[in-house]
Amino acid sequence: INLMADVSHELRTPLTVLEGNLRAALDQVVPLDGAEIANLYNQTHHLTRLVNDLRELSLAESGHLPLEKIPADLKTLVTEAIQALEPLAAEKGVTLVDEVPSLPEITLDPFRFRQVLFNLLTNSLRHTPKGGIITISGHSGNGNVTFSVKDTGEGLDAEQLTAVFNRFYRGDRSRNRETGGSGLGLAIVKAIVMAHGGQVEATSAGKGQGCEFVACLPITLEKTDE
Repeated sequence: INLMADVSHELRTPLTVLEGNLRAALDQVVPLDGAEIANLYNQTHHLTRLVNDLRELSLAESGHLPLEKIPADLKTLVTEAIQALEPLAAEKGVTLVDEVPSLPEITLDPFRFRQVLFNLLTNSLRHTPKGGIITISGHSGNGNVTFSVKDTGEGLDAEQLTAVFNRFYRGDRSRNRETGGSGLGLAIVKAIVMAHGGQVEATSAGKGQGCEFVACLPITLEKTDE
């Protein structure tokens, strides 16, 4: 029931915007020019992203997310993610620091793990002001690989730490759906990490003191029937 209520709430805004703007165009109240078409396109893009994210999350939480598991080099995946996001970080004036050492190969789905990295990094970029630093580090031990994404951004209080992985959670309510994402990124991170037999948690010393997301994954993923 809660999920359906959340989904209905999230879908209502872009659908209302689309309906209102199209009605205004049909009534010739607002001209359907290039700017208006771009606005309508952005709303459909948001709806597509939201639907795709909901499907990914539903499959992961129900244990039906397909995983193409192969031995992979985590450091290489991290380096690729950082290179892809460097332009966005430079635009925001944020520095990305790669402190991941050489690690044992880990059995995982590279595509899904890239989702985890991108979601964590874009989340930190969204909440780290100009001049901030985001550091990715990692280590191995006891049959696990642990990696973290730590930023010098807004930070979280104790109440937010318990809710940050919830569906549609946004720590800053002033952020809308365009500037704050779909609200599903961290929920998807948790679901994918758990689908790999791992755990993820968020830590923070408090507001204004940055945040760290730490994920622990088994080096060898047990075979499961899919």
